[in-house]
Amino acid sequence: MQSTAPDAVQSIIAELKRMIAHDLDVRIEEKDIDPTVPLLEGGLMLDSMVLFEFITRIEERFGATFSTQNLSSEVFANLTVLSQHIHAMMQDTEVRNGAMQ
Repeated sequence: MQSTAPDAVQSIIAELKRMIAHDLDVRIEEKDIDPTVPLLEGGLMLDSMVLFEFITRIEERFGATFSTQNLSSEVFANLTVLSQHIHAMMQDTEVRNGAMQ
């Protein structure tokens, strides 16, 4: 059974919080990460090197690839927006893979 979009997005948010706190070179506790706080300026302040590592880990973990047009600051506004985008990319990948079979 496939999870509903809100459940799937919440699951992605939880995984992204874990990745930030435990996999990236930042000093942020998982419990201190608010999914509505900006990832870049004025929020978590992830720099370009950390953001590159984060994108790489997201692609590996979720099997979604960020195209050049998906690398806009709007996609990385906060974890909620990013999670919704990842969920949509995963849905698109599933549809394409289903169409290929």
